[in-house]
Amino acid sequence: MGDFLKGRNLVCEVDVKDIAFINAIFEWYHEIATVRTRDRKKGLIELWIAPDFYDEAMKAVDWLVKGGFVKKFKVVKEVGDDWWRE
Repeated sequence: MGDFLKGRNLVCEVDVKDIAFINAIFEWYHEIATVRTRDRKKGLIELWIAPDFYDEAMKAVDWLVKGGFVKKFKVVKEVGDDWWRE
């Protein structure tokens, strides 16, 4: 398939009440990352971060937390290329 840039996929734990807001923020900045809800009851989301935009995505997360816009945002693990097998 040749060389191509791969994004990064991070599983994150957030406050359930903040999922829609986090999704809206990243939807607005659609070129940086996409949010997928993995388990709404547990507050697990996945950020699919576009290639070359990891630093910008992490700045957005930092802004959400430090600005008091979200109560909790914890990166649980990086899923990598096998996200679809889970």
